[in-house]
Amino acid sequence: MKDASVIIYTDGASRGNPGDSAWAYMILNNGTVVAKKTEFCGYATNNQAEYFAIINALSDAAEKGFKKIILYSDSELVVRQLKGEYKVRDSCLRQLYMKATGIIKAFDSVSFTNVPRSDRNIAIVDKMCNETLDRVKKGDKIPVPEIFDRDEICLRPVGIVRSSYTGLKDAPRQGRLSEELAEIHIFPEYADALHTIEKCTHLVVLCWFNKAERSILRATPPGQREERGVFAIRSPGRPNPIALDVVDLVQVRGTVLTVRGLDAINHTPVLDIKPVIDLDNVQTTKTK
Repeated sequence: MKDASVIIYTDGASRGNPGDSAWAYMILNNGTVVAKKTEFCGYATNNQAEYFAIINALSDAAEKGFKKIILYSDSELVVRQLKGEYKVRDSCLRQLYMKATGIIKAFDSVSFTNVPRSDRNIAIVDKMCNETLDRVKKGDKIPVPEIFDRDEICLRPVGIVRSSYTGLKDAPRQGRLSEELAEIHIFPEYADALHTIEKCTHLVVLCWFNKAERSILRATPPGQREERGVFAIRSPGRPNPIALDVVDLVQVRGTVLTVRGLDAINHTPVLDIKPVIDLDNVQTTKTK
């Protein structure tokens, strides 16, 4: 007879940390295996792979209608983060943590326990991970140069927005839909980067929407019914909330730019500014 509670064993593996990685889980109900799954998850750290395993296992358990979860993992870090004993400081892990905790709300109860790798069932899912990595053949995945390190990607703001929009609800859906003026205050150390910018009439402004939701991968655009991936729409919520606005340059006063067409709220960090050029008007890509 199916019971409302299940025991889950999860594991994630990364060869290189970061490197090629895989996740696996096994769900047991009354001692019977009701689900086993493993997948390649690309270039990731071991901790990311551990989170992928837990997220996919919990999602599967929720779809099957189970309400009480006892989950075992050999990752002390991830278990302690999910139990609230450790803070999630890594931004990439924070996104996965938020996704996992969102799924947890679907259950009546969820407990996490850290167990050693020598545990018999953990050894099974660990073997599943390694078998998946062994099966990955050249060409089955996007190659990543060995010199690439996600932790080395660091964005530094070059300025800040001064706008009359004080909250998310105040800002227009698109900046070009508003005649409102805003200011971009460039930090003094980047003043030289503004040399001759007054010759530009329009600018491309890249902002970091620090208040946007970063766990959203699909959304429904305003006025539409079809849900779409965030890479196919202009939703502010996305894995990396980089916003792009084409604005009119109204005035340059020292390190302060007055612009029209910016939809960023007050105190939004500015990442970069570029001039609009003739090539920006090209709608198709050359094929030869």
